[in-house]
Amino acid sequence: MTILRLNALVAALLLAAVPAFAATPGVPAFVVDGGTRVTLKNQTKLTLNCDLRNYSTFTPSAGSAVVVNGYLSPSLIGVTNFADLTIASHGVAGLATNASVNGTLTLTSGWLSVASHDLTANTIAGGSAASYVITPDTLSRLVRLVFGSTNTLFPVGNSAYNPVSVRTGSGFDIFRIAAIDAPPTTGMTAASALTRAWYVSQGNPGTTGNITWSAQFNSNEVGASFDRSVGNANSAWAWRWNGTSWSPQAGVRRSDNGAYPAVDTLVSMLPGLWTMGGVGSLLATEGEAAPRALELAPAWPNPFRGATSLRYGLPKKARVTIGVYSVMGERVAVLADGEQEAGWHVARLEAGRMASGVYFLRVQAGGDVRSSKLVVMR
Repeated sequence: MTILRLNALVAALLLAAVPAFAATPGVPAFVVDGGTRVTLKNQTKLTLNCDLRNYSTFTPSAGSAVVVNGYLSPSLIGVTNFADLTIASHGVAGLATNASVNGTLTLTSGWLSVASHDLTANTIAGGSAASYVITPDTLSRLVRLVFGSTNTLFPVGNSAYNPVSVRTGSGFDIFRIAAIDAPPTTGMTAASALTRAWYVSQGNPGTTGNITWSAQFNSNEVGASFDRSVGNANSAWAWRWNGTSWSPQAGVRRSDNGAYPAVDTLVSMLPGLWTMGGVGSLLATEGEAAPRALELAPAWPNPFRGATSLRYGLPKKARVTIGVYSVMGERVAVLADGEQEAGWHVARLEAGRMASGVYFLRVQAGGDVRSSKLVVMR
């Protein structure tokens, strides 16, 4: 077995001969072939403008660094551990296996794609639109340890920079984050939603209290009807994917910075796939056929604090009256009173000065009546 230890001088000499290591014609590569051991000593920098292909043993000592530079788009193959890793290129480097950066991942220029792999990096320097970790599919993750109230940056994106900052309510845990383009659309209307979504997974869900995370999106990533306000009738909500469709999560979206790049803050205990969009997306599905009889869907959210929305369907054109009543039978709100066309409709109830407690919703269309219970929580 050949044992090859690289110091700074040897590394420089080997790199000067890199084209001789090419495994594929026309594709330069630094190859650690079978039976060869390569050890990067402390303070050694292995600077590459080519593939790094490890088919044997590649050992980076603490304090060493692999630096990717140049104009190519190299692949990092078979290397599962780096001491320091620096991306300072003009292209996209690709990670071909799960890997850990035990020192510092430095993002200076260029991008690192982790297609279908996890990249673990507890210390990251940099992160910008000019240099970030690309998570191009649903299996890609940037993995970091998050400490309680300390914001931890996940500089991720796909076709654009869509980073996330995460902190927990207490303690610490491992989080895996990915940003994806073109999330599924079931249950949402594109005009009022983002074209971005984020996977947020936690090593031990529920052990650190509420997760507070701030996600960044750009002006060209929102639908024409996306409402960035918070707490108003048409404001965007946070939505969580339930496996088959999007489900709006009341009270999760807390703030918006009012600028671009936009930074919105969400608070929830639940990991999963998240995005943002108008609540009307769920309640008014375009093109859906009118029901055969009067239908009343459950109000959402319920219980509620600020406002709730309800969806109802008319089999034919009719006069519609929608009232909200206290348990004593007193009418406290009228949501509709007039003729409406056949099909599905949405009404919204603002809690306003309504006291906490149980109320009853009554929808009458012609001679048909439907009712349901509402709960206001203060």
